[in-house]
Amino acid sequence: MLSSTSSSEQRALAWVWLTAIVVAGLALLALDRHWRAFGMPAGLIDSKQLWSIQRDRVYGDDPRSVVFIGASRSAYGIDPKQWRTLLPETKPVMLSINGRHPIALLRDLAADSNFHGLLICDVDTHGMLRRWWDMQQEYVDYHRLRWTPNWHVHRLMLNIWQRTSVLANPALGWKASLQRAFEGGTPYIPVTRINSSRGGEILFDQFDADASARAFDEGAEQKMHEPLPPVAEFLADAGQIQSWVQTIQRRGGEVVFFQPPVSGRVAALEREYFDRAAYWDVFAAMDGIHALHADAVPAMQALSLPDHSRARRRSRSTHDLAGSGVAASRLAR
Repeated sequence: MLSSTSSSEQRALAWVWLTAIVVAGLALLALDRHWRAFGMPAGLIDSKQLWSIQRDRVYGDDPRSVVFIGASRSAYGIDPKQWRTLLPETKPVMLSINGRHPIALLRDLAADSNFHGLLICDVDTHGMLRRWWDMQQEYVDYHRLRWTPNWHVHRLMLNIWQRTSVLANPALGWKASLQRAFEGGTPYIPVTRINSSRGGEILFDQFDADASARAFDEGAEQKMHEPLPPVAEFLADAGQIQSWVQTIQRRGGEVVFFQPPVSGRVAALEREYFDRAAYWDVFAAMDGIHALHADAVPAMQALSLPDHSRARRRSRSTHDLAGSGVAASRLAR
């Protein structure tokens, strides 16, 4: 039997632990409120794990999967939930990655014998150049080599934590905080938001869109000073892309290449630097290739592009793409 002295020591220790937990909880709550007042929002942070959850969803026929791959123009310009509302017989899957051209993922899906859905590939002529093919390869490799059911559960739990507290943001973690303590500066406040289906949105009212437009224009100008790849070299590489498309088609899948609307010098990159008739149009005419350019969708010409590269109203761009002739015809097959 425990002595009264031992019992009271245990009760005292329990109170110490309870007090410590309460104090720690209050400290975390105060810190959370501090960063919220600073402007830091709670919300999901994109990652290879969140992407991999969606990568697992590309299979199935009922409903048919519609997989979006590309960079920021589709990542933030297409709303998967609205797409499902417009086309309820489909299962939209968002695999686009901000800042990364998608050819590595096209190659991966071609090699995946179980995939036979509709693939909508957001890419322009520049993004099809061989030197950019591997930009998404690290995501492909993560899913192939490191993704497990345990990591899936971990990410689902992390979603709950990130929705609950701003302290789940890695920018507020101990390593980032220690680095700021030595180097100065403040944590980055996100100007985008994303949901669990990886449908993203740019919050144009929270940053200087004009400055962003200038940065995109300067980037386009810089690219236009690079050596122009010979047409024959481009088309030889396009032939490899064509072979991956045909592999998907032989399994009953479809691929649509889509150039979203752009403006300013970003548009000049395609219209002046690349001779569209010699590059994009020739690729679009290759056997088995189905391509849609925003210029061929009149409604898209009215979209607001505050930074010359991404649409303000993703609901409008989603509606226009879902109703486009090329996308609709591929779904009907």
